[in-house]
Amino acid sequence: MSSLTEYVRWYSEFSFYEKEFTDVDNLVLCQLAYYTFDLDKFDGEPAPLRRCASKRFQNDSFLQAVIQSRRFGTVKICDAVDVRDSKTSTQFAAITFQLYDNVYYIAFRGTDNTLVGWREDFMISYMKTDAQQRSVKYLGEHITEGNMYYVGGHSKGGNLALYGCCNLDDVRLGRVVRIYNNDGPGLCPEVSDVSLIDRISGRTTQIMPRYSVFGRLFAHDIKDTKIVTSSAENLMQHDIMTWEIKEGKLSLAKDFDPDSAWINAVADKWISDITTEEREKMTRIIFDTYDKDGDTTIEEALATGISGLDVLIKNMYRSDTLKTAAKIPEKVVFGSVFERIRKSRFAQLMKTNELREGIVFILFGVLMLSIPRNALQVIILVLLGGFAVFQLIYTFIALYKSKWNFEREKVRVYILVAAVTLFVLVLVKENAAFIVGSGVGGAWLLVVAYKSFVAAKKNEAHDFIYIIQVVKSVVYACCGIVILLAPLNVMQWVVLALGAIMVLDGIFTVVYTIIKANDRHKIRPKRKPKANKE
Repeated sequence: MSSLTEYVRWYSEFSFYEKEFTDVDNLVLCQLAYYTFDLDKFDGEPAPLRRCASKRFQNDSFLQAVIQSRRFGTVKICDAVDVRDSKTSTQFAAITFQLYDNVYYIAFRGTDNTLVGWREDFMISYMKTDAQQRSVKYLGEHITEGNMYYVGGHSKGGNLALYGCCNLDDVRLGRVVRIYNNDGPGLCPEVSDVSLIDRISGRTTQIMPRYSVFGRLFAHDIKDTKIVTSSAENLMQHDIMTWEIKEGKLSLAKDFDPDSAWINAVADKWISDITTEEREKMTRIIFDTYDKDGDTTIEEALATGISGLDVLIKNMYRSDTLKTAAKIPEKVVFGSVFERIRKSRFAQLMKTNELREGIVFILFGVLMLSIPRNALQVIILVLLGGFAVFQLIYTFIALYKSKWNFEREKVRVYILVAAVTLFVLVLVKENAAFIVGSGVGGAWLLVVAYKSFVAAKKNEAHDFIYIIQVVKSVVYACCGIVILLAPLNVMQWVVLALGAIMVLDGIFTVVYTIIKANDRHKIRPKRKPKANKE
């Protein structure tokens, strides 16, 4: 297998007259769109690529191969645009290559390393971005009569190529020979009129690596879709420079990597479950967090390390966007099962948090009073056992649907193995169930105490409920600490006391919630009979 650099060297002596334009040439030009060229000295006139390549790239083997080749070195560059605007969250760059005579390739640059560029990537999922609007304007201004054009881009650049071309007028679109989307996302159906893709699908080529994630977001059903092999692993296959060439053509694979297919299934479920408003809110919180620190690039944001991540999590928690992000691991572990449960009739009756909490407290309290010596062990065994059984059934269904493709479902199998292993460990090892049960139970009670404390703090009325919340926070905090520290020989009495407290608390919570719900839905006064019309 050869690389893109080797392809440039191999084809270096063939002009576009001698060897017609290929899919690989498209990759070369899209990669060149990531470079900046010294065009000022040419006063806006088309300039040979080899004469305007910046000297700061003299150690770049790919660009040097391009400069030295007859095929690409003589290509002329014109109409280069590069815009970064933090106020409008815009990162847009486009460049036109004159291949020969009246044949041109318009390339849109993908995402660079700026936070502005990455923010705009997220924005594609909930709004029409400034870069998309600019792509339409750029094509409208630079596709001229008497010329023929190829249009393409990599990553976000591929999305801009699709968006720009499908919004062109018929005359200009008629001058476009082929459109290339190189592992770029499609158009978001909640934002754009995806039926416009039908205008360009017949002249569009999609090229994606085996491990494609970005290119399969909002993917369209394009007939000419090609899957290329890569020398890289996993997400690094997104880089064009890792795509493999065989005898001057793309090295094609039969299908996508099973792991990437699984990731895309999870991503699709997650995106379908969150609204455009939730996507916008999460995007704003993430990038505003780093903007306030003065970070402008991804490298600077990552350099903040744990401290930056800590601030981000706090901001997401305060803005309630952490729940949106938390749906990702839920989809990984449970798939769409939780979503079906949430939409069931039973779930509609259990939407009140206080009612659910009261019922759980009563059940746990009764269990503790019934078997105080082993209550914690039984609870943790039931929870772990139930989770293991659920994973067993769900994994079996997933494998059956995939026709026993263990490679594709290996992550699901890993989760099953981990769940069963933990359950067996707790079941067999002496005192393991007690240690895990007391640890989980103690932590849960401390969380309950914290929630009661927060609720009391928000209650400005200082009424009876305020007193109950304060008492709950103190009692459950003490119980949580005791559960964590108490040895096995005294745990029986601690559990008995805790069981009684939880039953009383649960009964009070359920009764109070029902009374409060009835107050909200009092019987409405009867309507007055309508007057008879004569």
